[in-house]
This record gives sequence, structure tokens and C-alpha cells, in this order.
Amino acid sequence: MYNYVADLTADYTTILNITPQTVMTEIADMKQAAHEYDDGSMDVVTFSDTVYFNVVLQWSAITAADAATILSFYATTAKANGGERTFYITLPDTYTYTVRFMEPLKRVTTTNLNAAGYKAIAQLTLRVEGKKPA
Repeated sequence: MYNYVADLTADYTTILNITPQTVMTEIADMKQAAHEYDDGSMDVVTFSDTVYFNVVLQWSAITAADAATILSFYATTAKANGGERTFYITLPDTYTYTVRFMEPLKRVTTTNLNAAGYKAIAQLTLRVEGKKPA
């Protein structure tokens, strides 16, 4: 995905450096509308020739401090302010991207994890808006 996004300076320029432990799902999509007719044939209307990427990150167990850092990025108006502002994150492909939150932040606390000082973030979806300029 690094080769398909342009350089873009984030609104909040501190890097969120918490690598997901479980998986990074990369979803490439384009702004298109598809219509299937009764005979099975398809028509597709393309609204933009630019591909965009969402990434889904997961942490099965994350320290309470790291979970608090992610919450701080999400909830602080001077940082990401939910999905309003962009920020930097280094993803498992080792590149640093300019991203924004695409859904509410869901942190999980279970008795076993909480007793050991951990939480879980089952899913965090980010829109990749660009890459951090060199």
C-alpha cells in the first residue's frame, strides 16, 4: 500500500508506536457502485480512480499503559479527536502512515487480563490517508 499513497503531513504529528500483536488486515477499495441485473450481468460506475486503504489492527493483550495511550490519541481534541484529525502510526510493514480512526475505539477488559494489568483491543480500523513525508 506504501506505493499507492502520497506523502501527507498529519494534523497531529506524534507517531503512535504500538505494534499490533495479532494481525493487520489490509483492505483496498475504490469508490464504485455496482449493479447486478436479472441476467447476472454487471455494471460498475467508478467515482474515483484512486484506491484507498483501511487497516484493521488487533491486540489480544496490551498493557494498560499502551491501551491508555491509544485512548489518549482517540479522545484528546488536540490529537485525533475521534476520526476528525489524522496522526502517524508505524504499521507492521515498517512504514509510517498518516491515518485516521474510522470507528469508535473498543477496549476490552476481562478479569484475567485486568488482574495482570492488561486490556485487549479486538479491532481498531484506521483509514490510511497517506504516508509520512521523509
